[in-house]
Amino acid sequence: MCPACRKGCLVAAERIRVFEPHGKHVEVKLQTSQCDACGETTTTASQHKSNLRALAERKVNYDGLLMGEEILALRKRYGLTQQQASAVFGKGKIAFSRYESETTYPDESTTLLLRLAIERPEVMKDLADKAGVELPLWLERCEDSQRVKLRSIRRVPAPATHKEHARVSMYGAESALARLATAVDVKKSWTTWTKAACNDSQELEAVAS
Repeated sequence: MCPACRKGCLVAAERIRVFEPHGKHVEVKLQTSQCDACGETTTTASQHKSNLRALAERKVNYDGLLMGEEILALRKRYGLTQQQASAVFGKGKIAFSRYESETTYPDESTTLLLRLAIERPEVMKDLADKAGVELPLWLERCEDSQRVKLRSIRRVPAPATHKEHARVSMYGAESALARLATAVDVKKSWTTWTKAACNDSQELEAVAS
């Protein structure tokens, strides 16, 4: 049943979203539903998940460029408006709006800065400080990093004694695995933020419609 008019039935439909990274023509098929009575369009939960997968799969065509969702996730991670984010990276007021909707793509130097800010929170903080822009969610992100470090410490086993040479080797291997687990935690955290950014209905429409 249509959630808008409560009378008609939803009929599955499809729309095409076109992206042009590096001038390539990349089409993504997105699922939606339309009411056969009032004509209202909506997206079901299953269609939304399918659309997110389809959007993510286009990454293979980007050759180093960031997708709009990734740039959107970075901005939301620190609680910035589009104008504030543009100021942090020394761009015009509407630059981030264009980057997120992929109307235009950031140049090579800006892409490098964006990647560094994604991978290293201290880079984002330094850029914001130099631009005189406050990061509203900076303390929350510091707490996230601290939790990741604590999980890593819990995974590291107690040091082996000098008499247990075999266990020393095993400790080294487990320590390496702990560092790998930390990296995985960070990656999972970023993936979660990217999905959270896309789940904002208004922002998703700007990126995926």
